[in-house]
Amino acid sequence: MAHSDDFESSINDLHTSAERITRGLESVVSAIDTIAADNAQFVKNPQPGKEGDAIQELLNGIKQQIADVVDHGRSFETKLTEYSSEITDLSRQLEHTKKAAMLDPITGIGNRRKFEEALKGILGSLDDFNNKVSVLLADVDNFKNVNDTLGHSVGDQVLRLVANDFKKNLKGGDIVARWGGDEFAAILPNTTLDNAYSVAETVRVSIGGRKLRNKESGKTVGQVSLSIGVSTYRQGDNAHKLIFRADEALYEAKRQGRNRTIPEK
Repeated sequence: MAHSDDFESSINDLHTSAERITRGLESVVSAIDTIAADNAQFVKNPQPGKEGDAIQELLNGIKQQIADVVDHGRSFETKLTEYSSEITDLSRQLEHTKKAAMLDPITGIGNRRKFEEALKGILGSLDDFNNKVSVLLADVDNFKNVNDTLGHSVGDQVLRLVANDFKKNLKGGDIVARWGGDEFAAILPNTTLDNAYSVAETVRVSIGGRKLRNKESGKTVGQVSLSIGVSTYRQGDNAHKLIFRADEALYEAKRQGRNRTIPEK
């Protein structure tokens, strides 16, 4: 929205300048009329062909040219208003489209692109977060079985359930996104490895209490669980290294039997 605000401010400045120029030209016309009135005896010479006629023609010509410029200026202001309104609408549409491109349509949280941009921004201003930031990578256990046995609509419900549990258990400055498929990622600024591990366990336990039920029979047909890997910033890290270590920890969580949180080594 900053670019949109800058544009609107520039347009307002242009409007102000155009109005000031128009008012200035109108003042010049008024001044010419005043000069002509004060010097009527010299300007309006009763004898044709004298210097007074030439002065009168010159003043009339100047007035007409200025009047033309003023008319063009008013036309310009009208067009400026029309175009600025259209461009402002377009700018807002583009902003909306950009935000939509950063959201996962199923869960309503950020997507991988949003996550990567956010992490890059945070790593670029680590001083604001006491040089601490941790990353969680989570995988819905046996998600393929959910889709295969219960259908993709139930699978989508599971994804939304996981997203909501993450949002419920993260604090204000934290960011959660759908990493892709059945994976989720979270950024925890100003958070140590131990604290990030505690947050991950809170999310995992919360999800682990959820059961999948058949809507028609009411019977329990499955249970949702997460495997989570946790990493934290080390001196010299970039986004790739931080994510890579969280992914390694996630793989270890699945290797050890799933439904557990493993911090990086």
